[in-house]
Amino acid sequence: MIGATREGLAAARRNLRLAVTLWLLNLALALAAGVPGWLALRSAIGLLPGTDALLDGFSLGVLVDLVELRPGLLGGLALSALGIAALGLLVGAAAAGGALEVLTSRDDRPFAHRFGRGAGRFFLRFIRAGLLAGLVGALATALVAFPLFAASGRMRRESGSELLSNLVSLGGVGLAGLVVLIALLVLDAARIRIVREDARRVLPLMRSGAAVVLGHPLKWLGTWGVNALLGLAALGLYLAFRNAVPAGEPPLVVLMVVAQQAFVLTRSWLHVALLGSEIALVERLRPRPAVPASPQPVVEEEPALSA
Repeated sequence: MIGATREGLAAARRNLRLAVTLWLLNLALALAAGVPGWLALRSAIGLLPGTDALLDGFSLGVLVDLVELRPGLLGGLALSALGIAALGLLVGAAAAGGALEVLTSRDDRPFAHRFGRGAGRFFLRFIRAGLLAGLVGALATALVAFPLFAASGRMRRESGSELLSNLVSLGGVGLAGLVVLIALLVLDAARIRIVREDARRVLPLMRSGAAVVLGHPLKWLGTWGVNALLGLAALGLYLAFRNAVPAGEPPLVVLMVVAQQAFVLTRSWLHVALLGSEIALVERLRPRPAVPASPQPVVEEEPALSA
């Protein structure tokens, strides 16, 4: 686990351009979602009285007035958000293919060529793998969490113990989160082998990825946990900086935007490190198939001529 994490961090240090590329993709999606939504809300909120309360944070009263004034606005924004989420999944599949191609390829082709090749070549295969992982993960989550939620409701009705019922519900939420995380790790393991072996059949590698992850859960969960702790540390530093800087003045707003994007860039770099760590785990647990050496041609010596 520690060795794989070190290899992942080393891979992230060698591939700074990849982290910047992922950050730019995140920024493009954020702008595509945020700018139209901000313009729509600005035009609607400008007509409402008492909108100065939004300067101090979220205001439920302003939201209620906005719903009454523009009944279809929030519904339209919700549909736009769903569209952006679907676009994000497609971009994420392409970006994963490009990132894994860059991290696993062993040639000296330019970065843009490798990233673009991986993004296009493995896009449909990654979509199929993502659909399989989502379907199986949803079924497994329902099978694991639903009995606990049902037991929690039964305890609340029969015994009236709120504490015990809440603990059981919390356990169901925790198990559901664990199942979702394992499904994502299985998807990553399958994607790595799809790129590494240029495999076209997705289902066998999904089964192999499940065997690798479920066969060594502590290694996979521990590697992910170390990366998550680093991400939480970066988030803590960003939140501490945001709370220390007063809001309101335009230069400070620009400074906060820069700090926010620095955090997103750090998160993208840590994502590259996680992919590098997972590649190291796959290489150890499922090494590349050995390529048989080509036999050397046998050269027969001509008999020496007698004098």
